Amino acid sequence: MYGSNIAKASLMSTAGIPDLTNETFVVNEWKREIIIDAWGGVSGNDYYSILNNRSEEIYRIMVYLPANISSISVQDAYGEYSRVAILTIAQKDYTQVYITLRESLKPGERNEFLIVYGLPSDIYISKKSWQDYTLELNLTKPENWFVRKFSLIISLPEGAELKSFSNAQYKVERQGLSIKIVLTKDDLAEFNNPYITVEYRYIILWGIFRPLIWTGVAVIISAAIFFIRRITRPTAVVKPISLSILKQFVEVYEEKRRLSMDLESLQEQFRSGRLSRRRLRLRRRSLDQRLAALNKQLAELKDQIIAASGRYEEMLRELETAEAEIETLNADIRRVEARFRRGEISADVRRRLLDEYGRIKERAEGTISEILLRFQEESI
Repeated sequence: MYGSNIAKASLMSTAGIPDLTNETFVVNEWKREIIIDAWGGVSGNDYYSILNNRSEEIYRIMVYLPANISSISVQDAYGEYSRVAILTIAQKDYTQVYITLRESLKPGERNEFLIVYGLPSDIYISKKSWQDYTLELNLTKPENWFVRKFSLIISLPEGAELKSFSNAQYKVERQGLSIKIVLTKDDLAEFNNPYITVEYRYIILWGIFRPLIWTGVAVIISAAIFFIRRITRPTAVVKPISLSILKQFVEVYEEKRRLSMDLESLQEQFRSGRLSRRRLRLRRRSLDQRLAALNKQLAELKDQIIAASGRYEEMLRELETAEAEIETLNADIRRVEARFRRGEISADVRRRLLDEYGRIKERAEGTISEILLRFQEESI
């Protein structure tokens, strides 16, 4: 298998790509992002903006990705590439990837690509203690590459603390409780020090209790606002509200929930192979347009309800908090499923995590149903 891959690569280099060993290949931008999730899983994505600075057309390109990659996918502005257009060859310190282009790249033309892949955490991350970890990377590129702008971004899991970084020319970007380590270099011809080491501190239980923490914070904030208003404001005079507004709000919201469930069902059918990407796009476009219209209508109804009676404001805020919590949980569930498909977690760990997320999600959905029921009762 390995030998056949080598033979294919040699054939491709002669049939599709002229010998570029002594010819500089210009890359306008190369951005590599390595992401460590809450459970220690590692994934990466590389963005390339390339320029054909040669006098002949390019039919295939070659890039170097980290060693031992899995689940590779390539996409450009027109969508995802088929598997037959991608050839990977494992080397000692990197993975050599050949991509057959949809259309040849003529002299002077540019194109952009995004390559997404998984990485084995047991190879890239070592555990020093129960909360101290080290990530090790090796940066490699084709020798004839000249990169005008290179960026390496390492995203640590939410709640992690950076201890050290092997390259002194980095900067740290913080987004809430998340940390991104950014290393940039212009006019890159070769890496002075290709070995990157990141030491960080992280408590794995953060990933388990994060949804519970945000739920508790939301409850505390809502309770504090409620009691402050009770103390600082006199009892509000309840204004009459048109019962049709409450009834309409419930009907529109229920339709939004049904469409959201339909959208989740479409995604599941696509992941299981029962739905093609083309049909997914067509049906999703219709659902997205309808959901956008419903969200706009709900926003207008919320304003009317709050303007008519302030006592519904707290209930609407609880509704929004539950919605945000469900959205976060859905993202966490997708990450767990992706890690399981990549073989990074066992079936037992997957089941426990999905059960925990499912219980929290069920409580949030129960809150939404309870608020809608109260609105429905008052609209009768």
